[in-house]
Amino acid sequence: MTRPVGKLLLFILVATVATAGCKPKKKEARHYVEASNPQEKANLEKGVGYVAKDGKRYIPVTSLKAAPLAIPDQKERRSKMQPYQAKNGKYYYFPAQALAELGIAPKAMKTPPTKPDAKTATKLSEADRKQVVATVNGESITVGELYDMINSRPPAWRRIFAKKEKKLEFLNNQIIVEKLLYDAAQKTGIIKDPVVQEAANKRMVDLLRRDQITKIRATIKVSEDEMKKYYEENKSQFSQPEGMIAAHILVKTKAEAETILKTLTADKGAAGRQWRALVTKHSIDEESKAKGGLLGTAKHRVVSEKDTFFEKPLVEAIWKLKKNGDVGGPVQTSKGWHVLKRYNKRKALDITFAQAKRRLTRLVERQSINKAYTEWVNSLKKKYNIKIFPENVKYVQILAEPEKPASATGHKHDEKNAMAPGATKKAIKPVAPKPVMKATK
Repeated sequence: MTRPVGKLLLFILVATVATAGCKPKKKEARHYVEASNPQEKANLEKGVGYVAKDGKRYIPVTSLKAAPLAIPDQKERRSKMQPYQAKNGKYYYFPAQALAELGIAPKAMKTPPTKPDAKTATKLSEADRKQVVATVNGESITVGELYDMINSRPPAWRRIFAKKEKKLEFLNNQIIVEKLLYDAAQKTGIIKDPVVQEAANKRMVDLLRRDQITKIRATIKVSEDEMKKYYEENKSQFSQPEGMIAAHILVKTKAEAETILKTLTADKGAAGRQWRALVTKHSIDEESKAKGGLLGTAKHRVVSEKDTFFEKPLVEAIWKLKKNGDVGGPVQTSKGWHVLKRYNKRKALDITFAQAKRRLTRLVERQSINKAYTEWVNSLKKKYNIKIFPENVKYVQILAEPEKPASATGHKHDEKNAMAPGATKKAIKPVAPKPVMKATK
């Protein structure tokens, strides 16, 4: 009996294993990460962020375009719209994909009420604009005035005044106080002061200029042909050879130049400490003297290795200076003898048209605006029949020091300080202002 029983048991065991192997495996969800509790499952079904059983919080993303980049080993999961970890360390999932696989219809979410701000606030109706929020001496301040003044500020600033008490604070401290001060100023007669009138006129002109430029800008469309033309005509802005920025001290004789160079090379720090003083004292190049001896012009400041703007001996001597701060010479040109100092070496510049497109758009737009604005101003000149008498400009003499402007009360400076006709004005040392005495009670 033992052997048949053993065979029977063995047969049952094999059959059980075989049967178990034939059972269909439970299909695992590719996208769904099981929620940790009923509340989190409800969040998942709403398509919002939820905490899964793996302890991770999954953030919803609407599409691949909106999904942050994945860490290297989870790029494929992201491309297949499966839950994945992003480079920022957070975990994301695609609710539509997960719920479709689970056969769950997403629950509609209630949109929470938002506080109105500058972006969401609706425009006021005419009836609302006319509502009165305050009166000053019988003059009404309307809702429309308060609305316009607050909403004319930048968005970040506007958010400060979302609450009622802040709006009332703005009404009191800005609008009402300004009206009170304006009324007081009118009564003192300060509104007739030339300074006030000048400021008002300047502001009016500035607003007109701004509005005209805004109108012009709206009509301008920069074409690729215009950009290419500008690029070719201003090639030096985009393509420049390697070059040096240097300074010089120009003197008449070689002996003087050698003495200056000896002073500069006597110790290592002398070139830095004494250069400008030596330029001021010795250089006969008046144009560069005020700039510390800086060579060239505003448009041609950099000395390239084969530069034809400067004389050849000068260019060769500059390029022999190996480091920034090095001095050299003396070298002779048609202008005299030069002692040189290297300031900086500029790298070569080579920007292609494609690389410069964004910059070219701005430059061509600015050029077009300036041209259109000038044409507009010239049309005004023709309209108002402008006439200029250049022969009378000679009567405008330049004083050694500017005249004292009229004070706020309209009075000019004291007669004792006025110059007699033909007198030479001497330099006047500035006088320190006297301290203001505090009023005693």
